[in-house]
Amino acid sequence: MLRLLRAFAFFGLICTPVIAQMASIQEPAVPADPLELVTGDAQPVQDVNQRASTIGLLINAYQHGNVREKGYPYDLKTKFTAFGSTSSDGVWQMENTSPGPNLYRWTAQGPSYSVVNLYKSRVLYSNQPADSLPLRLTQVREAIFFSQPMLGPYASLRTAAATLNGADLVCVLVSHSLRNKNTGGGRHWDDQEYCVDPKLNNLVTYSPIPGLYVLYDYSKGLQFHDRAIANKFTITQGGHTIIEAETESVGDAKENPAALDVSGLNAVGMGPIESPPWRLRSFVPTTGVSNDGGGQIVVLHGMQSSNGRLSDLEVIESTNASLNSAALEYAARWQSGPMGHDVEPGATPQSHEVFLTLQYVAPRGSQLP
Repeated sequence: MLRLLRAFAFFGLICTPVIAQMASIQEPAVPADPLELVTGDAQPVQDVNQRASTIGLLINAYQHGNVREKGYPYDLKTKFTAFGSTSSDGVWQMENTSPGPNLYRWTAQGPSYSVVNLYKSRVLYSNQPADSLPLRLTQVREAIFFSQPMLGPYASLRTAAATLNGADLVCVLVSHSLRNKNTGGGRHWDDQEYCVDPKLNNLVTYSPIPGLYVLYDYSKGLQFHDRAIANKFTITQGGHTIIEAETESVGDAKENPAALDVSGLNAVGMGPIESPPWRLRSFVPTTGVSNDGGGQIVVLHGMQSSNGRLSDLEVIESTNASLNSAALEYAARWQSGPMGHDVEPGATPQSHEVFLTLQYVAPRGSQLP
């Protein structure tokens, strides 16, 4: 039962303890951040026309800035510098190229890491194990390719007007939580935030979780066919810049048969090595906090390997810094969620970027073990 509940956390829904107790616990406010643009009241989408307009805004902005849309053969070179305290820190070079259908090659070189991944007919060939992607590299790839939200029938949507650097934006909060459906107010801890310039059809900011923000810059007017490509973007966590990235070049893919040669690469498996990030949530009973105001929240960030273990752990946001060490220890013991099972024969073992929100609350009633 506990494994099933934790599996729902993939959608940002529930974890421990019990659902009834969860619903009765309020959350503390999201901390202020210069890039937290929804500071007032966000209004829930109420009908089919509003939902269609809001989803259309998000999908169009995502497609407008993504070289993969419309199936053009492309070659994209990106340079980025990572800061902070992880093994990923330093200067990186990355190239993504797709010369035709079912052909995709991406390479990356950084501090103590170099990878060549080649997909031919959806089979992955690589010079690295599948579950060894560095955290900062994964964040950059997410910012470029995986900023599209899940917008199924259970996604709740709220909108708010905002401004940034003189531009009028529309911000959309997307949540799959059972806790915050159809509620007003500002941003919740389960909300993903997307702020779009509706005049230019550009995604300006993307925040997968409070405390982490991607700011895109289109000031150089970089184009790829009818796509508007950000010439650079910055990623901040907890108010600190941790990644600065720039697009070195983007254009049509040139013929290069040698780049499609699998010699020296291992056949890893069928299917992708990565996916959009996963969101996990756990309620942690603890003494010394009050349920009035929702106790305290610590948001952790890291990578989860195919065996379910978390690594490269760091604190993104915290309402009580004294809980940070305990939160990191808790996460280091974590082995749950949709991962933790052996993959099927022939499938690619995956590693995933993970956001783990721990809400510390006073014990109340029975708890799941």
